[in-house]
Amino acid sequence: MKATKILLGALMVLTVLTACDFVEKDGDWDPMVWTVDNSDEKTDIIHEISAEGGTIAFTCKNYSAPWITGAADEEKQYYPPREHDNYRTIVTDWFKVDMVGNKLEVTFEANTTEKVRPLRLVVTAGDIFYTFGFKQNAK
Repeated sequence: MKATKILLGALMVLTVLTACDFVEKDGDWDPMVWTVDNSDEKTDIIHEISAEGGTIAFTCKNYSAPWITGAADEEKQYYPPREHDNYRTIVTDWFKVDMVGNKLEVTFEANTTEKVRPLRLVVTAGDIFYTFGFKQNAK
């Protein structure tokens, strides 16, 4: 039984190694590089938003027209209105996301609750994805 498991494992590894061309991989894309407009802040952090709300803008440096995959808070998921072939905006009662070319703008309404509002936003440029994290403070 143990020899069979070892043989199956070896066959799986051999299949993977011989089935893929490691020189020319399909979908071998560079990671998205984002900057926060008017700031030297890196985007691989959780962006803190004041309870009063506000807008934060980003620029993708190496892809010209990424689009929005979706967003989620602790309770709900949000998607662009795909029925209209609009993959560049999400509008809710507490945040709005707009993507124009390589520019992303996220606007938060005032948080009048006593609960911090986290938001995870995912954008894509095909086979590559990038996740932004936000945390809006409570009043």
